[in-house]
Amino acid sequence: MKKILFSLSLLAMGHAYAEDTITVYAAASLTNVLAELDQKYEKKNNIKIKTSYAGSSTLAKQIEAGAPANLFISADEQWMNYLQDKKLIDPKNRKNLLGNRLVLISPKNQNIKFKMTSSFDPTTAFKGKLCTGDTKSVPVGKYAKQALTSLQWWEKIQPRLVQAEDVRVALNFVARGECNVGIVYLTDAAISPDVKVIAEFPLNTHTPIVYPMGMVKPTPETVKFYQYLQSNEAKSIFKKYGFSVLN
Repeated sequence: MKKILFSLSLLAMGHAYAEDTITVYAAASLTNVLAELDQKYEKKNNIKIKTSYAGSSTLAKQIEAGAPANLFISADEQWMNYLQDKKLIDPKNRKNLLGNRLVLISPKNQNIKFKMTSSFDPTTAFKGKLCTGDTKSVPVGKYAKQALTSLQWWEKIQPRLVQAEDVRVALNFVARGECNVGIVYLTDAAISPDVKVIAEFPLNTHTPIVYPMGMVKPTPETVKFYQYLQSNEAKSIFKKYGFSVLN
């Protein structure tokens, strides 16, 4: 009898733990801001938030394969649409949350200058490699390819391109000087003391950078956190890290 009661108590504890945990899958560029938001929310609500960061493409594929995500925040609409088409996200449980800007960066100690016009030859501005996300799957890489194509730079830059698994890997390559130039989001550039922004891509060179948020498993606790990420407190923290908040 004691063994049965002990087993039942373990099951109850496991169930309580599951109910009191929210699992968030989020684009790598959200690492710093979500860490702060998670901490604030956990303190106030006595709940554990487990957050997994990677390229949006990687996370979407993991969710499709059955990963236990409650909430997914992508760095582009394509990967959220992908999960919605697979009936893994209900359009009613989805919202466009944030915007961002696309920038060129270099290591802090270098003096590299770009002119953001199609008449400029970018290969004359720097030596070595240019890093960004994978241009076929990672949102920052896809935005980068659009921008480079729009400026008629793609053919020139492509042979010198290093394509990383997510935006933070690309950022770190530049921070360490392994790439002399990188294309990342403005918010990523802002969190690294080892890089500087050398130019911003004009908005008309790529599709708008949109971060949609969608509930995969809308438990009551997930719904509350989903609503919190749209609150005034969350908005002010997103803005502090350089994101624009979408209505």
